Amino acid sequence: MQPTDQKPATGAHRPRLTERRAPQPGDLICGQCGEANPSTRKFCARCGSALVEAAVVAEKWWRRLLPKRKPPEAGTRRHRRSGAARRGIGKAVRWSFLIALLGAVGAYGLIPSFRSVVNTQATSVVKDVKGIFVTELVPVRPTGITATAESPDHPPLMAADNAKNTFWLAPVEPKPPALVLDFGREVDLREAIIRVGNPDDLQTAHRPKKLHLVYSTGKTFDLDIADTPDEQKVKIENSAGATKVEVHVVEVHRSLQGNEVALAEIEFFAVR
Repeated sequence: MQPTDQKPATGAHRPRLTERRAPQPGDLICGQCGEANPSTRKFCARCGSALVEAAVVAEKWWRRLLPKRKPPEAGTRRHRRSGAARRGIGKAVRWSFLIALLGAVGAYGLIPSFRSVVNTQATSVVKDVKGIFVTELVPVRPTGITATAESPDHPPLMAADNAKNTFWLAPVEPKPPALVLDFGREVDLREAIIRVGNPDDLQTAHRPKKLHLVYSTGKTFDLDIADTPDEQKVKIENSAGATKVEVHVVEVHRSLQGNEVALAEIEFFAVR
C-alpha cells in the first residue's frame, strides 16, 4: 500500500431486511414490530423481542368445521402418484357418466319403447312423491243408508241424495236418532261436507249441534257443527278400515217450533 493510499472506510453494519411473513392461523404476532412468527418460536425473528405475551392469530371459523388432516407418520413418504391416480379415476368416472347420459338421451329420442318405459317410471315416481306430501281425497257414496228413526216423507236417503232441497227428518225423543251408512268396502274417511236443517226454513226443525261417529271398527270421533244453513266442511279421523259409520245426533241447536231434527246433507270424502 502506498503512503498516499487510504484504507477504504468500512460503513456501519446494515441489518438485512427480510420480507414479512404472511400471518397464518396459530402464528404469534410480535407486540414490538408486528411480525408474524411460527407458534414454536420464543423470540421474534425480526426484532428479537420475547413472544411471551404475543397475540395469537385466530383460525378462520369455517376451517374449524373441516376434518383435521393427520400429518404423515415418521418413516413414511407421501406418494405423488396417489394424487394423480385419484384425479385419473375421477376424470374417467365423469367421462363415463357423460357418455351414459348422452346414450340415454339418444335412446329416449330414437327408441319409442324405451321412451314409453321412462315416461311410465317417471309418472310412477311423481305419484309416489305426491302421495307422501299430498293426500288426494275422493267422495265415497254409501251402498246403503238407514236410520234409527225418521219422520214421514223424509227418509234417511234424503241426507245423501246430493239434492239441496231435501232433508232427513227424525224425532229427537225418546232417544236421539242416528244415520247408518254402509260403504260396502273398507274406507279411510278424512272429510265430510254437512248441511243442517230444513233448506227452505231453518227454524222449522232442530239442527244437529254435535255428531258422534261410531265406525264398524269400534273407534269413534266427535264433530261440532255450526248453526248455519251454509255448507260446512269438517275434518274426520279414526275411520281407517271401517266399512260402516253410524252418525248419532247427540246434541242439537233448538228451533222455535217442532220436536224434530233435520239434516239436509252429509257427504264423506276418503283417501283414494
